[in-house]
Amino acid sequence: MNPPRHNPLVRIVAPLLLAAASGAGAFALHGCARPAPAAETRILELDGIALTFDQVKPYVEFLRSFRPDAGEKTMTMYAINEHLLPLRLAQRAFPEQRKQLLEQAQGLCSVADNVIELEKQTAQMGERVYRDRLTRTAAQLPVAMFLFDPANVGAASQPIEVPQGWFVVGAFDLKQEALAIGDRADALQVGFVTHLGPEWKAWLAEQQQQLADKLTFVHPDYRDSLPAWIRPPRQQ
Repeated sequence: MNPPRHNPLVRIVAPLLLAAASGAGAFALHGCARPAPAAETRILELDGIALTFDQVKPYVEFLRSFRPDAGEKTMTMYAINEHLLPLRLAQRAFPEQRKQLLEQAQGLCSVADNVIELEKQTAQMGERVYRDRLTRTAAQLPVAMFLFDPANVGAASQPIEVPQGWFVVGAFDLKQEALAIGDRADALQVGFVTHLGPEWKAWLAEQQQQLADKLTFVHPDYRDSLPAWIRPPRQQ
């Protein structure tokens, strides 16, 4: 009787199966698997300015607190278009002016730690100071986030950075309604800004016109939600 022939494949596979059974072969079997690709953190990149999901998150959470019916993409693009992108453009264009304005705002904060004192200290500052009863959507995003926090009523803020420069603000009172979108704050706002209203709008409109075709990346999920003034690239 001829001796049984051994399949050469058995000699290769058997040790691997034995190692896997003992737990020692896990790395041998799986160690060469490719890692999953990292999740994209950017939402868009325009003329070298990249904005990420983490940067937008606090503003989206605030918007959701009084507009739970709004879509995630709508809130994300609102935060980008109204605050984050104009802010980054202004930071790039006016770094020295913004630094000087911050120092002025910090000087005010050093002598006014509550809204009553803030009003006294700024009585002679004219058009840089304005008081009004505001809704959440009538104030700039980071300003509204301070004014509509009940814990901050009566306090004066530290300098809050906005696209035009810096604001120091405070709420004399906060009238809350059944729906948060109807809340109103008796707000005092003191601006340390590079441009007043009409000048700022003109500067920002010029920037938008110049940069409309300079989008180099947009997250695929947000391509159809871009602000109207931004033209997406044909291909990514």
